This record gives sequence, structure tokens and C-alpha cells, in this order.
Amino acid sequence: MTTSSTTRPRPADRARRSWYLTRFSLAMQDYPAREYRQIGADLRAGIDAAAADVGMARALADLGTPARLAAGYYGELGRPRPRYWDGAVVAGLFGLLLALCFFSYAAGAADTLLAGGGGVVELTYLGAPMTVTGTSASLSVESQVTWLGVLAFVGSVGLAFALGARCWRLWASRSAVDD
Repeated sequence: MTTSSTTRPRPADRARRSWYLTRFSLAMQDYPAREYRQIGADLRAGIDAAAADVGMARALADLGTPARLAAGYYGELGRPRPRYWDGAVVAGLFGLLLALCFFSYAAGAADTLLAGGGGVVELTYLGAPMTVTGTSASLSVESQVTWLGVLAFVGSVGLAFALGARCWRLWASRSAVDD
């Protein structure tokens, strides 16, 4: 009968390993999924084996930072890859910024109207018409969705996505492979 002397890591060591693997996963977010699953499984097994010999802290320190380890795997691909999750985050933040600018623009127009004694003004923001009314009795902002406004918003957010994801790497990688 053969027995295995595998011991389960302590809770603190499991937490340390999980945190390392989470940071590694974030750094590898745009790596091809099939290969990443194999790399992740091998890395977990390697960490556990090394931790049994030298301890979890030393095993993780010997690997280096998760970002540097991920950069090594990306380097083995032989071509740069777009980072779609980064692009999605940049696009989302840019969309929120555009919405915040819309509300700031409307609030500034209303404040200007109130400072001038009140009135009505018609403005446009990214191609969307906006009517701001400010009197001593009421304050209102009215806006309409137009195709021009939708195109301006979607185009701006799409450009932010393309820049954040570094989409030009798709074409650079194809030409590098063709040569």
C-alpha cells in the first residue's frame, strides 16, 4: 500500500496562495483561455509542491510578482495581444465621465440662468438638444435622445474602448505572423 504525504496548507497559506493566484489571473486576463486554464492548474500544483518543501512564503517569493510572471507567459506568445477587459473598464469610465459632464453642463447652465434673473435657454450636448429653465419658482432640464447624440456617445465610448484595449495590436500581430 502506498501512502501519500500530502498535507493541506494552513488557512493563512491558502489565503496567501489564493491572493497570488488572483493577482496572476488579473494579469493574465486576456491570455487565450484554454492555455491559461492549463497554466493556472500547473502553477497551483507547482506552488503547493514548492510550499511543501520550503514553505508558502518562500515558494511565492521565488516565483516573483504575478505581473512579472504573466509578462513572461505573454512573451512566449510571440505577439502582443489586445487587452479587452482594460478597454471595457476605460470605456465604462469614459461613459460615466460623459454622463457627469452632461449633468455638470446642465447644472452650470441652470446656475447661470438663476444668477441672471431666470429664463430659458436651449443648448446642445454631444448632439442632444437640451432646454434649461430657471426661475425663482422652478428649475428644470429637459433633454431628448437623438441619433446624433447616440452616435456621438457610442463613438466616443467606442474610441475609448479601442484605445484602452490597444486594438491596433490585432493588426500588428497579423502582419508579424504573415512575414
